[in-house]
This record gives sequence, structure tokens and C-alpha cells, in this order.
Amino acid sequence: MILNFNDVEWEVLDTPIAERFAKFLVANVHETNEFFFMGETLREIKSEIEKIAYMAGWPADSDMNKLHEMFADHPDHPDASRLNDLIHYHELQSSGFPPRWGHSVRGNENNTNAEINVREEDYKHFTVERVPGHLYVNYAHVGKHFAEIVFSEDIGIKKDQYHPQSLCRPSFHCWLGPEINSHTSEGFKARAKVMHANLKTRLNLPDDMEALRLGYIPFAKLKTNININELSNKLLQCKGKNNNYTELFPKE
Repeated sequence: MILNFNDVEWEVLDTPIAERFAKFLVANVHETNEFFFMGETLREIKSEIEKIAYMAGWPADSDMNKLHEMFADHPDHPDASRLNDLIHYHELQSSGFPPRWGHSVRGNENNTNAEINVREEDYKHFTVERVPGHLYVNYAHVGKHFAEIVFSEDIGIKKDQYHPQSLCRPSFHCWLGPEINSHTSEGFKARAKVMHANLKTRLNLPDDMEALRLGYIPFAKLKTNININELSNKLLQCKGKNNNYTELFPKE
């Protein structure tokens, strides 16, 4: 099965969850917007976050974990979804992550009834490894999955804000960075084990690390003959050129 976005083709991976998700995505992609976490500076992102927090009467705290809690506690606020996206954009850029492009449910992940369940046999396909150009299923809940807890070192996370991924929405992203293989991901996996031991009792975590669903599920590989820099530039040129685009920096 071949997927096409912005005249770029991806080939669906040969796994049951990849094939199931791809068919589901095609049937429901009309409910999504493109998002582009690329093109802005860290200062611009932080300024927009502070503006939303100020207008909402929330403390414009530099601690992104606290602002993430504000979003989770006020999901119906008109700028809650945009704030959540900006926080993730800020976290990615401040940590040196590559640009990110993909599709997400219009408004927020709860604005659709389109969903498929993550089955127990799908757990083995979650990974923190990354292949340049691959497409990955997005996290579909309000809260944090375990890899995000580890990444943000959120040792004080509230129990009700931890949600392992149990379903998929028509939402995905493309990895636009260098390869992360089993060797280069060893440090993160070691940190995950330490965090698991520290939070196991309080968050009622499973013993089995696979059941934590650490990372994301890959579902398609790049088919078009294009390198990652060229792909990033091509996607950036598409930013804002269609009506199905999530604008994180609206003009006054």
C-alpha cells in the first residue's frame, strides 16, 4: 500500500498494525490538519506560549511540565490545543530534536470518534528507535506516555496524567532526523528503566517493559527518492499553502 502526501510517497510497512493503521488513516484523513514544527526560533515559540498563558490568566512559567498540567486541567480552553502543540514544539527544539511534520486531528485529538484500539500484540512494535523518513503513529491521549515522562524527566508527574497509548487516532508524524538505532538509543532505554523503578509503585506500572509501550509505532517508510534535508525543505515550502493546516502563530 502506498501513501502520498505533498507529492511524496511512502510505502506501508509489512506489519499487522501498520497495515491496519494505514487503511484507517486513509479513511479518516479528511478529519486532520497538517502540522509543521519547523521554521520558528526557540524565542518565537516561547513568546507565543507566554502570550497564551498570560491571556488565559495562567502563570507563564518556564517549567513546561507545569504548563502541560495547565493544558490537561483546562482541555476546553479555546487555545488549549495550540498551547499543547507549542509546548511540544518548544520541548523538541530546546532538546535539539529535528523538525517535525505530520497530520493531527483538527482542533485536538478528542475532536473525532475515529479510533482503533492498540492490541496487546501491537506492544512489540512500539520503539524509541528512528529511521529517517519513516512515519510514526502519534500519541492519542491528553497526558503523557512513558517515553515522554522519561524525556522530560517528569519524576513528579500526577498519576492521572500518565496514560499509556491504548488507541490510535488518524494522526502521525515523520522522522526528519538522523537514524537512532539500538546502539544510540541505549542511554534512553537505561534512563527508562531507572524511571520505571522510581515510578512503578506510584503509577502502578506493569512489570513488563514492553507493556509500557515505550515510544511510537512505525507504519510507513519513505518510497520517493529524496534525502531528509530535501524532504524537510520540500515540506517547509508547503507550510501554510493549504486550508488544512494548523496555524500555531496566528497573525494579529
